[in-house]
Amino acid sequence: MDSREQSDRPTVLDAAALVMGSAVASLHVLRVIRGGLSITGWVMVGLTFGWLAVTSAGPFLYIVRRRIRRIPGYPEVGDRLWALLGTPWVLAALLQSLARGGGRNELVWGTLVGGLAIASLLSVVELWSTWVMVPPEQAALVEAGSWTNRVGLVLAIAWPIQCGLGLIILG
Repeated sequence: MDSREQSDRPTVLDAAALVMGSAVASLHVLRVIRGGLSITGWVMVGLTFGWLAVTSAGPFLYIVRRRIRRIPGYPEVGDRLWALLGTPWVLAALLQSLARGGGRNELVWGTLVGGLAIASLLSVVELWSTWVMVPPEQAALVEAGSWTNRVGLVLAIAWPIQCGLGLIILG
């Protein structure tokens, strides 16, 4: 197995980053869960939690793979986009955990809305400049890469879901 194949395999540190993303997601869905939910509501919260857990793990995976594991060829486009899309969720959860009271905090709301808007816009610009505004031959040279790159690209392409989850969490 060469070093490229080894770097594509998930490790314990990657799993720890995913657990940290789940902790961030739990902070966001806690207020929604306390509101009393129907069966459909629980299904929606479960899907929301899963998507937020994966998205929020991006910055932690970026740190682990960039600073601790030092994988050659890391980060790729999707890795950077995953870290970018997860950062507003992590910052908002940090601010929410520091805020006093259970009510709506305007700083948390502004951080999440502004961060999601900026991250989504930058994701669209990066995707557009990497695959749409280039000749097909150049776009074909971009490889799928590691599993983190592929997940990051899926999250970036599905950026409207990020905005919808923000509405669910803030609603």
